[in-house]
Formats: sequence, C-alpha cells, structure tokens
Amino acid sequence: MPSAPRRSTRLNIVDQAIVDTLERLRELPVSPRVRELRAKAEVYERALRAWSTRPPTEEARAALLKLVLELNVEAIALSKQQRG
Repeated sequence: MPSAPRRSTRLNIVDQAIVDTLERLRELPVSPRVRELRAKAEVYERALRAWSTRPPTEEARAALLKLVLELNVEAIALSKQQRG
C-alpha cells in the first residue's frame, strides 16, 4: 500500500507558524490590532488548506512562508509589548 505524499518542510513550517501565531493571539486581550492579525492568520491558513487540492507554485510557497513568518514576528512583538 503506497504511503500518502509527504508535505514539504516549508509547508510544515508555514502550518506550525500559523498554529503558533493563532495560539499567541488567543492569549492576548482582544483589540483591533489582535483582530487584524488573527484575520491575516486565518486567510493564510485557508490558503494553505486550499493547497491540499491544488498544489502551489514554488513562488506561491515562498511568498506564503514569508508572509506567515512576518505575521508570527508581529504577533510575538505585540505579545511582548502587551506584557510590559
């Protein structure tokens, strides 16, 4: 029985960064900025899920990776800022 195709390391990084970002944002008090970042994360998450039926180009993978990592950095900075 053939095994399921493996996801690329890059897609795994994107997926984990989205999960981490959403978890971090859930821990923060709700504010317009938190809602904005959460909405971005959810858009990126939907894009990633769509790739299971329609694989992305290499350029699209690289672009989403960059966006997700930037969002993760923003969420970390916001978390640190709100903690003091």
